[in-house]
Amino acid sequence: MNRLIQRGGIALSALAMTAGASAGLGASASASARSRTPRSSAAAATNTPAAQLYAALDQLLREHVDLTATVVETAVTSGATSAQTKAAEQTLGENTDALGAAIGSIYGAAAQGEFLKLWRAHIGYFVDFTLGKATHNQAMVRVAQKDLAGYITSFAQFMSKATKLPVSALEADLRGHVSTLERAIDAIVAKSPAAGDEIQMAAMHMDGTAQLLAQGIVSSDTAIKGQVTSKASILRAALTGLLIQHVSDTGFVVETAIAAKGNLKNSEVLGAVHALALNTDALGAAFGALYGPGAKAEFLKMWRAHVGFFVNYTVGVATHSSSTVALAQRDLNGYVTSFSHFVAGATTLSASAVAADLRGHISTLETAINAIVATKPAAAQDLMMAETHMAGTAAVLSGGIVASMPSKFGL
Repeated sequence: MNRLIQRGGIALSALAMTAGASAGLGASASASARSRTPRSSAAAATNTPAAQLYAALDQLLREHVDLTATVVETAVTSGATSAQTKAAEQTLGENTDALGAAIGSIYGAAAQGEFLKLWRAHIGYFVDFTLGKATHNQAMVRVAQKDLAGYITSFAQFMSKATKLPVSALEADLRGHVSTLERAIDAIVAKSPAAGDEIQMAAMHMDGTAQLLAQGIVSSDTAIKGQVTSKASILRAALTGLLIQHVSDTGFVVETAIAAKGNLKNSEVLGAVHALALNTDALGAAFGALYGPGAKAEFLKMWRAHVGFFVNYTVGVATHSSSTVALAQRDLNGYVTSFSHFVAGATTLSASAVAADLRGHISTLETAINAIVATKPAAAQDLMMAETHMAGTAAVLSGGIVASMPSKFGL
């Protein structure tokens, strides 16, 4: 199970559900919480094997959607046989291998082999669906959809045998995955303004899939300790999903802007920006639910500012303006200082530790932006690395939050 547990992920609204609003962000409240619950105890609550499993599945499944979208977007803009598309497909393949290794670490080599056979087949069906849409070949689309329907049946039966979950529940969830990802692919191929939102919806669907599978796995394997749906576990998973989506949505904004040759008023670019703004609002709502409206407003002010700094950085890189890049990096450094103090005031985490993590976020996302702007084959790999960094951020941040308000998490 270790390879599965090393990676994490999930969606927001669960975060708001876990704790409800607190009295506020005051330093005295945080200090009181710190004196009541050792940080190590809180970290343990968000780091049980069950919590790690849930977050890891969510990350891998969200990456599956985001990387599939990257393959489609890259193929539309660079060509299906381009070096960029081939590299994006290879990165998607790495995600598939990680999922297979995870299943194998729990259920053995034979299960890993069967999983990979089924999972790779369904990716191929999505490729066929994409080609059918791109070439207006409705017969090809119908065959792909028929194949995906068959995959739903066979994969549900495979997972039911392993986890003891009802086949009907697994089939219902898989139909949701297929339908949401089909809509996202359709929107990307059509260069629709809805593409960003559709990708985000398909990624969010995987949050529920991750929870369903994690519960089934834990119930069928008594060696995995902890509760998948404990408040601390849900918090970690929720933060993982939201932070991963921040990177994914940012990447899609840059991808569409480059495809539109820098026209930031292009409808698809505006749609991608809208999806990124929805993610920001969801993160703000989460912090507001935990720490009150004042914290929400302060979070949104700083988070939106740092998104703007990344936009400025992208413009600077795209226009070869070293002064614009330097100014954006200076602004991002200032954000690191202010945001790390904000988070430290709300949690038990030190400002220096938060700042170090934020610098990792900035450097990995800058690397990804550079690769996208330069249309490098490494772009998809760099985006996945930036997403992976956010899974670690979520693990640390959730532990700090739980330690700052232990009673709300049953500690």
